[in-house]
Amino acid sequence: MSHPTQNTTNDISSSSDSSSTSDTASNALSASSAHGLQAVHVNAAREMVSLHTRGRLPPGIQHPIAAGSSSSVSSSFVGSASSVSASFAAKVSVPANSHQGQCNNPQCEHCGQVIIPSPAASYPLEDRPSITINNWSIFTQKRPILNSAELDYLSENRFDFPLPEMIFGNNVVKIVNDTTGEAIEFNALDALDSLEDDCKLKVSYHQEWLNSRRSKQSSSSEKSEKALKENSTRDLKTFTDNLDTLKPYDWTYSPNYKGTETNLTLYETTEEIPVKKLLQPDPILFFDESILFEDELGDNGISMLSTKIRVMPGCLLLLCRFFLRIDNVIFRVRDTRVFIDFETNLLLREHKEQEYPYDDLFKKITTSKNANTNDPKKLLRDTNWVSQNIPVVRTIRETNQKPESV
Repeated sequence: MSHPTQNTTNDISSSSDSSSTSDTASNALSASSAHGLQAVHVNAAREMVSLHTRGRLPPGIQHPIAAGSSSSVSSSFVGSASSVSASFAAKVSVPANSHQGQCNNPQCEHCGQVIIPSPAASYPLEDRPSITINNWSIFTQKRPILNSAELDYLSENRFDFPLPEMIFGNNVVKIVNDTTGEAIEFNALDALDSLEDDCKLKVSYHQEWLNSRRSKQSSSSEKSEKALKENSTRDLKTFTDNLDTLKPYDWTYSPNYKGTETNLTLYETTEEIPVKKLLQPDPILFFDESILFEDELGDNGISMLSTKIRVMPGCLLLLCRFFLRIDNVIFRVRDTRVFIDFETNLLLREHKEQEYPYDDLFKKITTSKNANTNDPKKLLRDTNWVSQNIPVVRTIRETNQKPESV
């Protein structure tokens, strides 16, 4: 069975030394007479995996870095035969310089440059990979979905509306400048804080869906009421008068969220993210993606907030995407991209909002010659395709470098 991270992307892989493979082959073949065909079969499987992983290595990288819990290296592959476009030698540290605790990234033992975060077998379950490039440290954390006790605490102390069905409240991606203290992070709870008080979008089953959420809230309140009655003679009427009402809120969970900033001052700019630099064939040093929250809107569509980050020797790009599909009503995409140039310390943030009627986008599929007749709505579930085929309503660009005119 292949490593679970091998399916993440074709541009990222762990390395395997070809010389050790040949030694393993000769040892296994010499032992085959004593151990029978089983040793040969095991060796054949090892060679197939080795050939597969070597074929996916970035050009120019031949040998993995020696195994160790931490390594600080100068990117010798920058500007060498690896065809990396960066013009400076990036200082790479795995894990990050300010990383606390054990680095739980299983790929760190194989290569100090190529990192593919994936869940590790630990208890409690937690995955906290990190990396430092020059002055910038990148941290991600993945943990399980919030349990009932955590949800109850949030409902009582932070939010006064029904929460999404699945909240990964402990998932975080954070970028910190170790020199200036500038930091930006993305997490689910801060995103939910940015919701508007109401939503004008309705669907045919909107009222039934609200009633189901209201009944769940009432059931929880009834249990609390019963417990109070058993332990007190207080009159609970004041606590239960409003159980049949529900405060208006944005039931689509569309956040107005561009990240949580610390010691970071941003200025409006017309400068765009340099796509040309991102398309250069640089090796990917770090990659991670996670879901922050998700809700199926009572089987009326989907509402999902997710993050994805990739780090190269010269720059990084982080995407925080909110995707909303309300069946037969509307599509909504809100993308926040953060670009950082490690050489100049330039940070660019682009926030883009898109909306389009459901029926109009569906017509684009049905009138297309390449439409999938067996599943015509397949593309409507593809967030990238939807984003590329609906218009942009608003774009806001910001930078951490103060304009001369300000």
